[in-house]
Amino acid sequence: MSKKQLSAAQGLEAACILFQINSKTADIINMASGAQMPEEYLSGPGAEMFCAEWRAFVHAVVTAAIMQHAPNTVFLAYLRQTGNLLADASGSFDSADEKAVNAALNAFVDGPFAQYMPLLAQEQQAQCPDLFCQRLAVQAANLRGQASPPDDHAKARLAAIMAMVISAVWDKLEQYDIQAD
Repeated sequence: MSKKQLSAAQGLEAACILFQINSKTADIINMASGAQMPEEYLSGPGAEMFCAEWRAFVHAVVTAAIMQHAPNTVFLAYLRQTGNLLADASGSFDSADEKAVNAALNAFVDGPFAQYMPLLAQEQQAQCPDLFCQRLAVQAANLRGQASPPDDHAKARLAAIMAMVISAVWDKLEQYDIQAD
């Protein structure tokens, strides 16, 4: 099967769309509910933490796939879109306070995103669910003083969903021959 040729701009747009369709708040909460995650992650601050962690995972998945299937110019252009993608997905970036936006973006890039990237780049995706649950439990404990870690059943469902997202993103980008600028 021949690959569909995309310009660099189209490749960037495809990567952004893949992030966007896997990062909608309502869809993330529905997924968490379907995975039978603890109630504390389904509403309020717990849901915000869950969504932020999920977006970090998805952004790392798309980034790793772009690294593999696109020229460096497209990879770098996608990374430059991080702030816009997060702002659109979460609605929590107040662009009037540039300092706060930059601090939040740096915390995202240096925190959760930086922890998922090595796992995905080194084909250790199977460790992502454990990392996700550990990070979530630590954040919840910091917020509430205690946390209900997901049980093994919920972790298994989460692992299956994460594997499907990885596969879907990689399979989609593999269908394209993304050209350099």
